[in-house]
Amino acid sequence: MKTGFLFVLLMGFVFAAKASDIRKSVPGFYIYKTISNKSVKNGEASLTLHFNAPNFRDIPSGYQTMIYYSVNEFVDTLVLDSLFSANIRIPAKKTVFKFWPGPGYEEVITDSMLIENQTDNEAQVNFLSWSTMIEVDKPVIYLQSPYKVDFSIRVNPANDFTFTYPAYEDSWKGTLDPSGQMTINGKKYPYLFWDSKQEFIPGKHPNGYRISRQEVISFLEEQLSNTGLNYREKTDFITYWGPRLMKYENVFLQFYLQEACDQFATIQCDPAPTAINRLYIGFSEWNDRFEKYIRPIEFPTFKRNGFNILEWGGYEFKSIEL
Repeated sequence: MKTGFLFVLLMGFVFAAKASDIRKSVPGFYIYKTISNKSVKNGEASLTLHFNAPNFRDIPSGYQTMIYYSVNEFVDTLVLDSLFSANIRIPAKKTVFKFWPGPGYEEVITDSMLIENQTDNEAQVNFLSWSTMIEVDKPVIYLQSPYKVDFSIRVNPANDFTFTYPAYEDSWKGTLDPSGQMTINGKKYPYLFWDSKQEFIPGKHPNGYRISRQEVISFLEEQLSNTGLNYREKTDFITYWGPRLMKYENVFLQFYLQEACDQFATIQCDPAPTAINRLYIGFSEWNDRFEKYIRPIEFPTFKRNGFNILEWGGYEFKSIEL
């Protein structure tokens, strides 16, 4: 057990390097220990797998780490222990292994290798995250206040803006009326708008839904109502994202709430609002292997009293061919 822990610990440091460097220096799979064990059934071998990948340690407490794998033509899933390890029995013969931990990671596929009869084997499997450029689409910022307020808002996206409206110059400065209308440089706006192309590494996430085309509208209406969005905000959200989601027969959908949205951008405001409420979605055409990531959550109700800010946005990611 200590050996497996040391490998996981050491590989954790290795994965701080760039993916391109890792590909050159770290194999995806290798057996580093083989010993004879006549108690293993004739024609078989024992294989203990130790897995490592970026973000494994960020998995929310209580969620299992599922690994999809195949041994030649046999396909199954593994549930890893607290050290990200698992043990399997395999035929003692030439074998091709495949491993995949889910969205955001490259699949590990081995060459054909001979597994010796009646042996115990220890192996390391190293997953690499794949990153993709996403368009962080239509993040819009609403301001709400029961009284008139002068404001200055600064948005710091993970990458440069591709478009803003109104024009963004170090910040947006203006005056908010109780109606929700903003005045900036003498012009009136219902909300602030920005776009950004960003490099993104999908990872395991604490929620996930499978939504059919027929369910999209009612599902969004229910969840947005649960957060406390008003009719205008819900209408803006659904009329933009509804058609995007409904182009697929089924979609895999995830919500990013509050601090989880900081990976796309951070927001600063003067004066400090009573609350900054944020909601993003990420979605992809449904693939059956997403089934293991279906995790409904109870949506929080946003605080909307006093001077507060609401931002929503999202992105589409392309699922890899599995």
